[in-house]
Amino acid sequence: MNVRALPDAAWLGFAISFLAASPALAQDFPDDLAAREGAIRLDPVGPWNLDFGENRCRLTGLFGNEEEKHLLLIDQAAPGGAFGLTLAGSQMKAFYNAPRLSVGHRSGRPMRESDDHGHGLVEGFGNALIFTSFKLGDSKGSSTDSADEGPSLWSAGIDLDAAGEAARIVVAKGETVVSFETGNLAEPLQALNICTSDLLTQWGLDAEKHRAYAPPEWTNQKYIVRRIMQTYSDEALLRGEMAVFRMRVIIGLDGTVEDCHLERSTEAKHLDPTVCREMRRARFKPARDATGAPMRSFYATTITYAMN
Repeated sequence: MNVRALPDAAWLGFAISFLAASPALAQDFPDDLAAREGAIRLDPVGPWNLDFGENRCRLTGLFGNEEEKHLLLIDQAAPGGAFGLTLAGSQMKAFYNAPRLSVGHRSGRPMRESDDHGHGLVEGFGNALIFTSFKLGDSKGSSTDSADEGPSLWSAGIDLDAAGEAARIVVAKGETVVSFETGNLAEPLQALNICTSDLLTQWGLDAEKHRAYAPPEWTNQKYIVRRIMQTYSDEALLRGEMAVFRMRVIIGLDGTVEDCHLERSTEAKHLDPTVCREMRRARFKPARDATGAPMRSFYATTITYAMN
């Protein structure tokens, strides 16, 4: 069993006959694969829907056709460059339990191999492919230039420049290619950034300072993660249950944890995580604002309980 802590940070199909096609490779490009004969292209069947939750923001879109819909769900429990991505519907059955597949989204950028995904079921849509920490850009946020040679400053939120380069989300395994034809993602993800910025205000943090800041650094992560691993119940171990949780803690000026919130992303009957109890022992180097002064901030991560 392992527990993975992933930094930063929470539905359409139709029958198609397949013609012979070459297997998708990591060096293939999303646009080329989506245009390939035999690829399944799922068009939107309605506008994006943004849910402003108390402790998370969720963006959903429906794709395919009215008779058999697929879900694309993006969620965040805190501002950040990474987000949870769920793709659900009948066409996802082809990827069920696939240990490796390729995924891509940015025009001009090749597909990348992925083994960091899970599988589940979404009510009303069926099989789901779950990426617990999906990034559009190459970093955890939008970098800004600092005034001196100190740590790089980051803007808490999804990289909208990278979002502007995305016109679809493509997943492929062998000869099977499925493309969610999202169109340009900059506008919907900008709305998601606004939602997560509002979360900062709700948590009593200064959203303006988080436009250019140095995030907190977790100094005893290995120790805390080891303790969290020990909370995986024997019954869950025997059943091989997997669970995904999105955790958010508020970090004070002295680097201690002031508050902890856990958002469950999957259902698991026999897992009773004590993550927040253990996180009270966590210690951080505090975040710093653009002037270098300590500031209250947050740390968000995705925790995955899974068998090796």
